[in-house]
Amino acid sequence: MRQARFVLVALVVLGVFFNGYSDSYNQVSSSNLTSEQSILPQESSTAIADEKEDTSADNILKEYGPLTICADKATYDSSKETLTYYGNVFVMQIHNKHILCKEPKISKTNMVYFTRDETIPFKKLQQEWFEQAKELCADEHECNFISGQKLVMKLDKDRKVQTLTMESQDDELSQFYTFPTNSVQGYQKSKKIINGPLDGVGRRIIYNVVKKNLELFENAVVNQNENHYKGREINYDMDHDLVAIPGSKDRRSKIILDGVDSDTKIDTGLKPISEYNKKKKVNSGSTVKTSSFDDADNFLS
Repeated sequence: MRQARFVLVALVVLGVFFNGYSDSYNQVSSSNLTSEQSILPQESSTAIADEKEDTSADNILKEYGPLTICADKATYDSSKETLTYYGNVFVMQIHNKHILCKEPKISKTNMVYFTRDETIPFKKLQQEWFEQAKELCADEHECNFISGQKLVMKLDKDRKVQTLTMESQDDELSQFYTFPTNSVQGYQKSKKIINGPLDGVGRRIIYNVVKKNLELFENAVVNQNENHYKGREINYDMDHDLVAIPGSKDRRSKIILDGVDSDTKIDTGLKPISEYNKKKKVNSGSTVKTSSFDDADNFLS
Protein backbone atom coordinates (compact mmCIF):
# COMPACT_ATOMS: atom_id res chain seq x y z
CA MET A 1 0.00 0.00 0.00
CA ARG A 2 1.29 3.42 -0.89
CA GLN A 3 2.60 5.47 1.99
CA ALA A 4 0.33 8.31 3.04
CA ARG A 5 1.06 11.68 1.52
CA PHE A 6 2.15 14.26 4.02
CA VAL A 7 2.20 17.88 4.93
CA LEU A 8 5.17 19.33 6.74
CA VAL A 9 4.71 22.89 7.89
CA ALA A 10 7.46 24.51 9.92
CA LEU A 11 5.13 27.40 10.67
CA VAL A 12 5.51 28.97 7.25
CA VAL A 13 2.53 27.86 5.21
CA LEU A 14 3.88 28.98 1.87
CA GLY A 15 7.48 28.69 0.86
CA VAL A 16 9.56 27.20 3.63
CA PHE A 17 9.06 23.46 4.05
CA PHE A 18 11.55 21.25 5.88
CA ASN A 19 12.84 24.50 7.30
CA GLY A 20 12.17 25.07 10.97
CA TYR A 21 14.95 27.59 11.26
CA SER A 22 13.73 30.39 9.04
CA ASP A 23 13.49 33.96 10.33
CA SER A 24 9.70 33.65 10.20
CA TYR A 25 9.29 30.20 11.70
CA ASN A 26 7.12 31.61 14.50
CA GLN A 27 4.89 33.51 12.11
CA VAL A 28 2.50 32.18 9.46
CA SER A 29 2.19 33.92 6.12
CA SER A 30 -1.42 33.91 4.92
CA SER A 31 -1.21 36.47 2.13
CA ASN A 32 -2.08 33.89 -0.52
CA LEU A 33 -4.56 31.86 1.48
CA THR A 34 -8.33 32.27 1.48
CA SER A 35 -10.74 31.06 4.13
CA GLU A 36 -10.81 27.27 4.45
CA GLN A 37 -8.22 26.86 1.71
CA SER A 38 -6.46 23.49 1.68
CA ILE A 39 -2.70 23.39 1.97
CA LEU A 40 -1.36 20.98 -0.59
CA PRO A 41 1.24 18.37 0.36
CA GLN A 42 4.82 19.14 -0.56
CA GLU A 43 7.03 16.49 -2.12
CA SER A 44 10.33 18.32 -1.70
CA SER A 45 12.69 17.06 0.99
CA THR A 46 15.36 19.71 0.71
CA ALA A 47 17.00 20.79 3.96
CA ILE A 48 20.04 22.87 4.69
CA ALA A 49 22.20 21.52 7.50
CA ASP A 50 23.81 24.79 8.51
CA GLU A 51 20.65 26.88 8.97
CA LYS A 52 20.53 28.95 12.12
CA GLU A 53 17.69 29.35 14.58
CA ASP A 54 16.08 32.69 15.26
CA THR A 55 17.32 33.81 18.69
CA SER A 56 15.82 37.30 18.63
CA ALA A 57 14.26 38.59 21.85
CA ASP A 58 10.70 38.65 20.45
CA ASN A 59 10.76 35.03 19.28
CA ILE A 60 8.45 33.13 21.65
CA LEU A 61 9.75 29.78 20.37
CA LYS A 62 13.42 30.31 21.09
CA GLU A 63 13.33 28.62 24.51
CA TYR A 64 12.34 25.18 23.23
CA GLY A 65 13.19 25.61 19.56
CA PRO A 66 11.34 25.70 16.23
CA LEU A 67 8.08 23.82 15.67
CA THR A 68 7.68 21.18 12.96
CA ILE A 69 4.30 19.63 12.15
CA CYS A 70 3.64 16.49 10.10
CA ALA A 71 0.11 15.59 8.93
CA ASP A 72 -1.81 14.10 6.00
CA LYS A 73 -3.49 17.40 5.09
CA ALA A 74 -4.12 20.88 6.45
CA THR A 75 -6.51 23.80 5.98
CA TYR A 76 -6.32 27.49 6.87
CA ASP A 77 -9.34 29.48 8.10
CA SER A 78 -8.67 33.21 7.80
CA SER A 79 -11.86 34.16 9.68
CA LYS A 80 -10.70 32.29 12.78
CA GLU A 81 -6.96 32.67 12.26
CA THR A 82 -6.46 28.92 12.62
CA LEU A 83 -4.53 26.20 10.84
CA THR A 84 -6.04 22.72 11.16
CA TYR A 85 -4.06 19.54 10.48
CA TYR A 86 -5.72 16.16 9.87
CA GLY A 87 -4.72 12.52 9.78
CA ASN A 88 -2.00 11.05 11.95
CA VAL A 89 -0.44 14.25 13.26
CA PHE A 90 2.56 15.10 15.37
CA VAL A 91 4.29 18.32 16.33
CA MET A 92 7.94 18.42 17.41
CA GLN A 93 9.66 21.37 19.05
CA ILE A 94 13.40 20.96 19.42
CA HIS A 95 16.72 22.70 18.83
CA ASN A 96 19.32 21.72 16.22
CA LYS A 97 17.24 19.12 14.35
CA HIS A 98 15.50 19.01 10.96
CA ILE A 99 12.42 16.81 11.43
CA LEU A 100 11.27 15.18 8.18
CA CYS A 101 7.91 13.62 7.30
CA LYS A 102 9.28 12.00 4.17
CA GLU A 103 12.39 9.87 4.05
CA PRO A 104 15.11 11.86 2.24
CA LYS A 105 17.06 10.40 -0.65
CA ILE A 106 20.23 11.89 0.78
CA SER A 107 20.59 12.30 4.52
CA LYS A 108 22.32 15.33 5.96
CA THR A 109 23.57 16.32 9.38
CA ASN A 110 20.82 16.61 12.01
CA MET A 111 18.09 15.44 9.61
CA VAL A 112 15.66 13.07 11.36
CA TYR A 113 12.93 11.10 9.59
CA PHE A 114 9.70 10.08 11.37
CA THR A 115 7.94 7.26 9.53
CA ARG A 116 4.40 7.83 8.26
CA ASP A 117 3.54 4.32 7.03
CA GLU A 118 -0.26 4.13 6.83
CA THR A 119 -0.15 0.32 7.08
CA ILE A 120 0.95 0.64 10.71
CA PRO A 121 -1.95 0.93 13.23
CA PHE A 122 -2.10 4.37 14.82
CA LYS A 123 -1.32 3.20 18.37
CA LYS A 124 1.83 1.42 17.20
CA LEU A 125 2.85 4.33 14.98
CA GLN A 126 2.28 6.75 17.85
CA GLN A 127 4.47 4.64 20.13
CA GLU A 128 7.26 4.55 17.53
CA TRP A 129 7.12 8.34 17.27
CA PHE A 130 7.14 8.62 21.07
CA GLU A 131 10.26 6.48 21.50
CA GLN A 132 12.04 8.34 18.72
CA ALA A 133 11.13 11.70 20.25
CA LYS A 134 12.46 10.59 23.64
CA GLU A 135 15.81 9.69 22.09
CA LEU A 136 16.09 13.07 20.39
CA CYS A 137 15.10 14.90 23.56
CA ALA A 138 17.70 12.99 25.56
CA ASP A 139 20.35 14.38 23.21
CA GLU A 140 19.15 17.97 23.00
CA HIS A 141 16.99 18.45 26.13
CA GLU A 142 14.53 21.36 26.04
CA CYS A 143 11.96 19.82 23.70
CA ASN A 144 8.24 19.16 23.32
CA PHE A 145 6.46 16.43 21.36
CA ILE A 146 2.69 15.93 20.91
CA SER A 147 0.89 13.41 18.68
CA GLY A 148 -2.74 12.68 17.85
CA GLN A 149 -5.29 12.77 15.03
CA LYS A 150 -6.21 16.44 14.67
CA LEU A 151 -4.22 19.57 15.49
CA VAL A 152 -5.59 23.12 15.59
CA MET A 153 -3.06 25.95 15.64
CA LYS A 154 -4.40 29.28 16.90
CA LEU A 155 -2.68 32.44 15.65
CA ASP A 156 -2.83 36.03 16.85
CA LYS A 157 -3.45 39.09 14.66
CA ASP A 158 0.24 39.14 13.72
CA ARG A 159 0.08 35.49 12.59
CA LYS A 160 2.18 34.34 15.53
CA VAL A 161 1.44 31.00 17.15
CA GLN A 162 -0.52 31.14 20.41
CA THR A 163 -1.83 27.65 21.16
CA LEU A 164 -1.71 24.13 19.74
CA THR A 165 -4.70 21.87 20.47
CA MET A 166 -4.29 18.16 19.72
CA GLU A 167 -7.37 15.91 19.70
CA SER A 168 -7.97 12.20 19.17
CA GLN A 169 -11.17 10.25 18.59
CA ASP A 170 -12.77 6.87 19.23
CA ASP A 171 -10.45 4.76 21.40
CA GLU A 172 -7.34 6.79 20.64
CA LEU A 173 -5.60 9.27 22.92
CA SER A 174 -3.32 12.19 22.24
CA GLN A 175 0.16 11.81 23.70
CA PHE A 176 2.87 14.21 24.83
CA TYR A 177 6.49 14.21 25.97
CA THR A 178 8.31 17.25 27.30
CA PHE A 179 11.84 17.83 28.53
CA PRO A 180 11.70 21.05 30.61
CA THR A 181 14.32 23.71 29.96
CA ASN A 182 15.31 23.81 33.63
CA SER A 183 15.60 20.05 34.21
CA VAL A 184 17.84 18.88 37.03
CA GLN A 185 20.74 16.62 36.10
CA GLY A 186 20.55 13.15 37.60
CA TYR A 187 16.76 13.24 37.84
CA GLN A 188 16.60 9.51 37.02
CA LYS A 189 18.30 8.54 40.30
CA SER A 190 16.56 11.06 42.50
CA LYS A 191 13.78 10.11 44.89
CA LYS A 192 12.56 13.68 45.09
CA ILE A 193 10.00 15.59 43.04
CA ILE A 194 12.37 17.59 40.88
CA ASN A 195 12.39 18.88 37.35
CA GLY A 196 12.65 16.11 34.81
CA PRO A 197 10.99 14.85 31.62
CA LEU A 198 7.24 14.27 31.67
CA ASP A 199 4.98 12.21 29.47
CA GLY A 200 1.28 11.59 29.41
CA VAL A 201 -1.93 11.15 27.47
CA GLY A 202 -5.36 12.72 27.19
CA ARG A 203 -8.19 12.86 24.69
CA ARG A 204 -7.35 16.54 24.17
CA ILE A 205 -4.05 18.29 24.89
CA ILE A 206 -3.62 22.07 24.72
CA TYR A 207 -0.11 23.51 24.54
CA ASN A 208 -0.06 27.24 25.22
CA VAL A 209 3.12 28.35 23.48
CA VAL A 210 3.03 31.83 25.04
CA LYS A 211 2.27 30.89 28.66
CA LYS A 212 4.36 27.69 28.52
CA ASN A 213 1.79 25.31 29.93
CA LEU A 214 0.03 22.07 28.99
CA GLU A 215 -3.60 21.16 29.70
CA LEU A 216 -4.83 17.57 29.37
CA PHE A 217 -8.52 16.65 29.26
CA GLU A 218 -10.46 13.34 29.45
CA ASN A 219 -8.64 10.23 30.68
CA ALA A 220 -5.67 12.42 31.47
CA VAL A 221 -2.48 10.82 32.76
CA VAL A 222 0.88 12.45 33.54
CA ASN A 223 4.05 10.61 34.58
CA GLN A 224 7.24 12.16 35.97
CA ASN A 225 10.10 10.32 37.64
CA GLU A 226 7.95 7.51 39.13
CA ASN A 227 5.21 9.94 40.15
CA HIS A 228 1.85 9.40 38.44
CA TYR A 229 -1.19 11.67 38.14
CA LYS A 230 -4.62 10.70 36.79
CA GLY A 231 -7.82 12.69 36.40
CA ARG A 232 -10.32 14.20 34.00
CA GLU A 233 -8.13 17.30 33.74
CA ILE A 234 -4.45 17.87 34.51
CA ASN A 235 -2.50 21.12 34.10
CA TYR A 236 1.28 21.37 33.85
CA ASP A 237 3.15 24.64 34.34
CA MET A 238 6.34 24.15 32.32
CA ASP A 239 8.17 27.18 33.71
CA HIS A 240 7.69 26.19 37.35
CA ASP A 241 7.48 22.39 36.91
CA LEU A 242 4.13 22.20 38.68
CA VAL A 243 1.44 19.57 38.06
CA ALA A 244 -2.08 20.54 39.15
CA ILE A 245 -5.33 18.56 39.11
CA PRO A 246 -8.32 20.93 39.33
CA GLY A 247 -10.83 19.48 41.76
CA SER A 248 -14.56 19.79 42.29
CA LYS A 249 -17.44 17.69 43.53
CA ASP A 250 -17.81 16.33 40.00
CA ARG A 251 -14.26 15.07 39.68
CA ARG A 252 -12.02 12.45 41.18
CA SER A 253 -8.26 12.46 40.85
CA LYS A 254 -5.50 10.06 41.76
CA ILE A 255 -1.88 10.80 42.65
CA ILE A 256 0.73 8.11 43.24
CA LEU A 257 4.01 9.52 44.54
CA ASP A 258 6.39 6.58 44.34
CA GLY A 259 9.29 8.99 43.85
CA VAL A 260 8.88 10.84 47.15
CA ASP A 261 11.17 10.26 50.15
CA SER A 262 11.04 11.64 53.68
CA ASP A 263 12.89 14.81 52.65
CA THR A 264 10.08 15.89 50.36
CA LYS A 265 6.99 14.81 52.27
CA ILE A 266 4.62 17.66 53.11
CA ASP A 267 3.09 17.96 56.59
CA THR A 268 -0.60 18.55 55.91
CA GLY A 269 -1.68 18.20 59.54
CA LEU A 270 -3.91 15.27 58.56
CA LYS A 271 -3.74 11.73 59.87
CA PRO A 272 -1.40 9.71 57.61
CA ILE A 273 -3.05 7.14 55.36
CA SER A 274 -0.84 4.45 56.91
CA GLU A 275 -2.55 5.02 60.27
CA TYR A 276 -5.84 3.81 58.81
CA ASN A 277 -4.32 0.61 57.47
CA LYS A 278 -1.88 -0.51 60.16
CA LYS A 279 -2.86 -4.14 59.78
CA LYS A 280 -2.51 -4.04 56.02
CA LYS A 281 0.63 -4.01 53.92
CA VAL A 282 1.27 -0.46 52.72
CA ASN A 283 2.83 0.18 49.31
CA SER A 284 5.71 2.58 48.87
CA GLY A 285 3.46 5.01 47.04
CA SER A 286 0.73 7.18 48.51
CA THR A 287 -2.67 7.66 46.93
CA VAL A 288 -4.70 10.84 47.30
CA LYS A 289 -8.29 10.95 46.05
CA THR A 290 -10.89 13.70 45.95
CA SER A 291 -14.67 13.48 45.58
CA SER A 292 -16.63 10.24 45.33
CA PHE A 293 -17.15 9.42 41.70
CA ASP A 294 -16.55 5.99 40.21
CA ASP A 295 -12.98 5.38 39.02
CA ALA A 296 -14.24 3.74 35.86
CA ASP A 297 -15.47 7.10 34.61
CA ASN A 298 -12.19 8.83 35.18
CA PHE A 299 -9.19 6.53 34.91
CA LEU A 300 -7.50 4.53 32.22
CA SER A 301 -7.51 0.79 32.67
